Amino acid sequence: MNKFSNITEYTVTQLNNSIQNIIEDSFKIISVSGEISQIKKHSSGHIYFTLKDEDSAISSICWRSNVVRLNVKLEDGLFVKIKGKITTYSPQSKYQLVAEQVEYQGEGALLKILEDRKKKMANEGLFDVCHKKKIPSIPSIIGVITSETGSVIKDIIHRISDRFPTDIILYPAKVQGVNCLSDLISGIDFFNHLLSSNNLQTPDVLILARGGGSLEDLMPFNEEELIRKVFASRIPIISAIGHETDVTLCDFVSDLRAPTPSAAAELAVPDRKEILLRLNDRKLSLNKIALNFLENKISTLKILNAKIPDLSFQINSQFQNLDYIEQKLINLLRGKLSETEIRFVELTKDLKMKNLDNSIKNLKEKLLNLTERIKKEIFNFTLNKKKDLANKRKELSILSYKDTLKRGFAVVRNKSRLVSDDNDLKLNDMLEIEFFKNKTLAKKIK
Repeated sequence: MNKFSNITEYTVTQLNNSIQNIIEDSFKIISVSGEISQIKKHSSGHIYFTLKDEDSAISSICWRSNVVRLNVKLEDGLFVKIKGKITTYSPQSKYQLVAEQVEYQGEGALLKILEDRKKKMANEGLFDVCHKKKIPSIPSIIGVITSETGSVIKDIIHRISDRFPTDIILYPAKVQGVNCLSDLISGIDFFNHLLSSNNLQTPDVLILARGGGSLEDLMPFNEEELIRKVFASRIPIISAIGHETDVTLCDFVSDLRAPTPSAAAELAVPDRKEILLRLNDRKLSLNKIALNFLENKISTLKILNAKIPDLSFQINSQFQNLDYIEQKLINLLRGKLSETEIRFVELTKDLKMKNLDNSIKNLKEKLLNLTERIKKEIFNFTLNKKKDLANKRKELSILSYKDTLKRGFAVVRNKSRLVSDDNDLKLNDMLEIEFFKNKTLAKKIK
């Protein structure tokens, strides 16, 4: 009997299919740890790579349909744990690992990856202080990129509403797991597009936030693509990722790092209570300065007012002097007339009475005429002087505003300057109104 008579016969395809069924049935879903190498991204969207350890290697593939759901960006040198299944690839007669889920393997490996990325980006200058954009002191709109369902957005809204109510625009994004990285990048692109299109709803500052988590949970915030997107943003970004002890590469590249999301809200807006206190202090200080200034000006005006001579008194004094001079001239003339009359009597003793009478009459007429002329001259002189003094008095009265104030007029001043036109005043300007006997203060209300 032929010893090969009971051998099962296969075609190549049947044999490969049988091996495939045996392998797939034996292993089902498995988990394999190792280092990624020789990674190739095909135009079809599939990713081919080798998973190796110190002694062995296995060909691996991640189908395009699974690539978009991965939490980890596949890179050479990355230590990962892959969940998937073993199958065969008949055209090349080899078995391979089909990756369905990929996780980082070990925190030490992640830290090494982060350190390498950090050095690389630091050497490129992405973390340099000179590139940091200034955070506006009082933003009119704040953009927030975070989950719309978590407590983070509630904390941010509460803190901003409590400190300084400001408009908030939320871009809902996953902050963990599938699509996290693409959502975060899309959020930054969305707000920067608003700025490029001169949209009035463009935020003045962005907050990139999420709550605490493990190092692996925070890995999307360490991805190079996101770091470069934060660096390129034209809108300043505050990173608020995890707790105070959590540090990501986003913290280094962002324009300001906040230890928590609540702290980011406090850094984004000022405290209106502190602003009101400072404004009140400034108001009190300005009021004090204004009162001191007004008191000094009032004192100066009083001193200057005291130095202004009383024109009415001076004019009356001059009139009194004229009256005195007039009386003195009259007395002088009377004395001269008396002396002349006495001499006349003495000279006419020897004259005949008739001639004397005639002479006396003539002299008396002359004397009367002379007296009248002198009186007229004195009257005219005095009248002219009085007219001159009256004119001077009128001129002085015109120059002095005191008599004008007696007639019911008033002088209006603004900061010691005379006001002659309402257009020279501004709304709420303080005015000083001077009457004849006193002064008062007023304010322009329209």
